Amino acid sequence: MEQKKSAQKRQQLLNAALDVFSLYGFNGASLDEIAQIADMHKSNIFYYYENKEALYVEVLTTVMQKWLAPLQSLEADLEPIEALSHYIMTKIEISKTQPKASKLFALEIIQGAPHILEILKGPLKKLFKRKVKVILNWQEQGKISDKIDAELLIINIWGLTQNYADFETQIEFVTGKSLRNKSMYQRTIEHTIHMVLYGVLPRN
Repeated sequence: MEQKKSAQKRQQLLNAALDVFSLYGFNGASLDEIAQIADMHKSNIFYYYENKEALYVEVLTTVMQKWLAPLQSLEADLEPIEALSHYIMTKIEISKTQPKASKLFALEIIQGAPHILEILKGPLKKLFKRKVKVILNWQEQGKISDKIDAELLIINIWGLTQNYADFETQIEFVTGKSLRNKSMYQRTIEHTIHMVLYGVLPRN
């Protein structure tokens, strides 16, 4: 029972930290504010984490795992239409349900990724290269256009889908809607899938 309660408090802390870090980044975030939102004393944070940086890295690593998990679904034995559509749909769903996670990741990258540089150069780069090979394999089979740049396709999908979280305020001001609007959410999925697939499918 005590262990379960401790795990719940830790998750409560991580959620509060995500709220604050996604607004202010690492340097601007305050442990006092995180503790207040988590409904715990500031000293209790150090029961779970050695310092502010350790807490930040934990939150950021969790965010990265969630954002990169959908990329795993791109496999060579799948049809590109099915695989890319599912990937785009999943990424937009995450932008809708976890915009703070995307904003935190964007803030870290803008600052040069000082806290996750090793992850970017290691696990992320390896995953990226594996999925580039999947796209190249589809090209060799004639399933997608040979004019598509495999690396840039993945990067472009990241930009297209994460934009709805990172620039949520801008999109809501110019359109009057965000992904929280059911119609806007559906339009975004259909438009993005159509735009990407129209560009990657081979021309007869």
